Amino acid sequence: MLFKLLVLFSFLIVLLLLRRLVNIMPSLMACMIRGKESLNLEASVKLSLDRDALALAMIIPFCLVSFRYRLYSPGFIEEMADDSVLGVYFAVFASYLLLRFMMTWLFRPQKLPKKTYVAADKASRSFFIVYTLLLLAMGGIFGLADVQDAVSRDAMLWVSAFMYLLFLLRKTQIFSTSCSVFAGFLYLCALEMIPTGILVVSAIIF
Repeated sequence: MLFKLLVLFSFLIVLLLLRRLVNIMPSLMACMIRGKESLNLEASVKLSLDRDALALAMIIPFCLVSFRYRLYSPGFIEEMADDSVLGVYFAVFASYLLLRFMMTWLFRPQKLPKKTYVAADKASRSFFIVYTLLLLAMGGIFGLADVQDAVSRDAMLWVSAFMYLLFLLRKTQIFSTSCSVFAGFLYLCALEMIPTGILVVSAIIF
């Protein structure tokens, strides 16, 4: 019941923001192709605000599709009721965002220009929108084709890995506009790989 209500709610929210999504999609796709486009997007107040609103709206759909296909499946959720498992997904997502925020605050490089750092940090929101839309599209196609959940889950995890690697590459390119590639890689280790590593390890250990 809770799942269906959240599906309806998220559908209505995305529907309200559909015009913004259509307008910003060319910029989002450009960010997938070149790291510099994230700097251009961040320089536009309207585009950056629309991107932030859409990223916020995508949280519920992302958690729902992750729950539906168990993209995060630690052992302790196996005996839990569906509503409780759904709550765990939202809690884990919130914890991941909090951890990333802490890393961003703790490891803020003093010598890096603020606009570069902000663009690199918020690039995750652009990728998150595209990534969530991909998962939703895959879920719809798999559902119509009656693909087994295990196969669907594996396909989504491979897409997740690809999108994450692409995001790391583009974020490195953003950093490299103001620092060396090696320094940019070190920033990535602290800002992205630590939170993601903890997320992956938690799914394996627990």
